[in-house]
Amino acid sequence: MQRMLHRVGAVMLMGAVLGACGGSGGNGNNPVVTIAKTGGGSGDAQTAAVATALPTSLSVTVTEDGAAKVGATVTWSAVAGSGSVAPTSAVTNGSGVATTVWTLGTVAGAQTARATLSGAGGSPVSFTATGTAGAATAFTKNAGDGQTASPSAAFGTALSVKVADQFGNGIAGITVNWAVQSGSVTVASPTSITNASGVATKAATAGVGAGASVVRATNATVVGNLDFNLTVAQLPLARTVTIANNSFTSDANATVDPAVDTIGVGGTVSWNVAAGTHTVRGAPGFGDSGNLTSASATYVITFPAAGTFQYDCAIHGAAQMSGTVVVQ
Repeated sequence: MQRMLHRVGAVMLMGAVLGACGGSGGNGNNPVVTIAKTGGGSGDAQTAAVATALPTSLSVTVTEDGAAKVGATVTWSAVAGSGSVAPTSAVTNGSGVATTVWTLGTVAGAQTARATLSGAGGSPVSFTATGTAGAATAFTKNAGDGQTASPSAAFGTALSVKVADQFGNGIAGITVNWAVQSGSVTVASPTSITNASGVATKAATAGVGAGASVVRATNATVVGNLDFNLTVAQLPLARTVTIANNSFTSDANATVDPAVDTIGVGGTVSWNVAAGTHTVRGAPGFGDSGNLTSASATYVITFPAAGTFQYDCAIHGAAQMSGTVVVQ
């Protein structure tokens, strides 16, 4: 009888030990700890100016087996370029909540912060925010300064300026005024508006007068003038055209049928025959070379006044051989 009682007691003791060691499930010595954004006001998805603190603190709730967990240490961090958080660690309160204040970085756009609790389900918790440009403080040239163009030709690069905050973030919607201060240049229109990158552009075209020109950009938001220095090139006073293979070819720019050459008033154009028999003829006043047959034959015209002059070959016709001389 005594031996049986000892055996029963041992079995009961073993059961008690196993029960104390826990088992499956979320109770006993294996609690389930979870971290998540606090419902109804976590501070996620806010928008604010760069380098400023978000108006709503970031907030997470920690639970243990579904109940608020007090005293858990949550680590807060901001991803590189996303500013800073303070404090960088916080202990959950009686409601299982931990908070921090997020100050955004200086670059406009999407930013990220995180809450981490080691061993907790749902960790890390990510928060996003959007940084917007601050007040306009900078007005700078962006492109197009120091260019040269031939008379009546468009400058290759549009003039452009940038309006930005103190950190270089572009500001959209600013009206920029453009005005020619001197020289023979025109702009497409008097104003343009900055785009999402804070850049406003304006096309400029050279006039007929060679020399230096200045185009000025201003705006009503940031004080200051930006002067773009442009040059209208002196037109050449001599061009040559090669006649061969039943074609007119400009030696200056390789244009062919039509060969197009631009010269200054008083300049000359020389047509040089390389092969075949051809003529150079144009409207009255242009002249007519007659047949040019020698490989060394040259026909020269001087243009004393501005105008646009078309010519062709009488033998092969305008459909096959043609050219244009623009005098400015």
